[in-house]
Order: sequence, then structure tokens, then C-alpha cells
Amino acid sequence: MLNSMIRRDWLVFAARMAIAVVGVALLWALLLRGQDATWDRLQKGEALRVALDPSFPPFESTDASGRLVGLDVDLAREIGRRLNIPVTFLPIAFDGLTDAVMAGKADVVISAFPLDERLTEDVRYSQPYFEGGLVMVTRVDSAIASPDQLTSAQVAVEWGGQGDSWARAQGLTAIFRTETPDEALDAVLSGEVDAAIVDVVTAALYPKQGLRIHAPPLVSDPYVIVLPKQAPKLADAVDDALTAIMTDRAWDALAARHFPNPPLRPVISNQ
Repeated sequence: MLNSMIRRDWLVFAARMAIAVVGVALLWALLLRGQDATWDRLQKGEALRVALDPSFPPFESTDASGRLVGLDVDLAREIGRRLNIPVTFLPIAFDGLTDAVMAGKADVVISAFPLDERLTEDVRYSQPYFEGGLVMVTRVDSAIASPDQLTSAQVAVEWGGQGDSWARAQGLTAIFRTETPDEALDAVLSGEVDAAIVDVVTAALYPKQGLRIHAPPLVSDPYVIVLPKQAPKLADAVDDALTAIMTDRAWDALAARHFPNPPLRPVISNQ
């Protein structure tokens, strides 16, 4: 009987201790919620450290003098200007970008980084700032306005590319395959085919006029800014800056510096 009472008292004590530990943990989590050491450091005048891989023009590359140039470089500087924070750049190979943020060596990644849901446990993402997905392209005077109309159209794609896969998955039969996506766009412009299926970057970089990039994308591939997991204030500030950049059309001006044709504007919250 005594042993039974001792055991019962011990179980009650252990249960109370477990509840107390859980309570302390919850209280600590509530106290830490909203704290952001990265944002606090930036508010003291330190620079926003932007990691990028300068090997992907027109998003980031180096010019003849070794200076970083590109859409991502301009966007980072514009975000810094709107947040009143200086910006410095850290050239890093693409496969090391997220590691740099997770290790605290960089504050953000702005480097044509496609949203990858598998990394959401380790980092957080901004709203999209560029749509790099698959799109339908026609001549500006074409009567084709919807992908539904492609079933009876001649469609150009890069042989073996994502556009080729999409066209076959849709059951299209009049597929005109080319060696490069630019050749697919050439075929559209010359009137040899009715439309082409290519990625947004290829379409926006195409040097000739007379083509229309249709929205929404057939397959979405948004580019996002990568931030530390424990940086809620910085993430909110970056998202607010992106919304403002989209709203006042500054994004269009930035894109026009680097793309002959206007790329699709990404869908962004509060726009």
C-alpha cells in the first residue's frame, strides 16, 4: 500500500513538473515571437548582406570592370533604399546560397531563386518578385488569346524542353520542334507557327519586337527572396517594400533595364 501511494505521489509530481516545463516553454516561445536579431542589427546602421550567384544574366553578373549588374542587383538596392538600409553583396555559388543564410553569413538571397517548398523548414521566403515559368507566346496580332485555342494550332517548342513536355501532356498534335527556344519564337514571328511555349526569361530576353507573352503562366515558377527563418520583422519589411515596388511601377522600370520585352508581372499580395 505504501509503495502504491509513493508511486502515485511520484506520478502526480512528475505530471506537474511536465506541465510546468511545457508552460515555461510556451511562455518562452511567446516572449521570443516577433524578435528579430537580424532586423535589430540592420536598424543600427549595418548593411543588408545580399548573397547572389553572379553567373546568371540578366539577373546577376559582372560587367567588364568587375562590377555587379543585373535585375537582382538593382532590386536589392531599391529595397535597401526604401528601407533606408545600406546594401552589400556577397558572391556565392548557387548551391551555397541558402547555407549562407542559415549559417548567418548572409541576411538574404536575391539571386533568381525559385521557390522550393522543401526548404520552408529551414528558411522563409518573400513574396514572388519575378515569374519565371512557362508561357504561351503569340504574335501581337494573333487571334489566339487562350491556351484552349492551341488544340487546333501549330505550336513551336524546344525539342525535349519543358514546353515540349507540356504540349504533349495537353494532347497537342501539331507540335513544331526546334533546337532552341529562340528558334521557336522565330517561327512564331515569321508566321510559320501560331504560338510557342517557352519560359518567361527566354521570351522577355528575345531581342525582336512583335510578340506577346500571355498571362497567366501555363506553369508557374516564381522567384523569391530567401530570408532567415527567425527574421519576421525583416521578412515583413521586405514584403512591404516589394508590394510598394510593384504598386508604384518601379518594378517595370527595373525590368525594362534588363529585358527587351516586358516579362510577366508576378502576383503579389496587397497589389
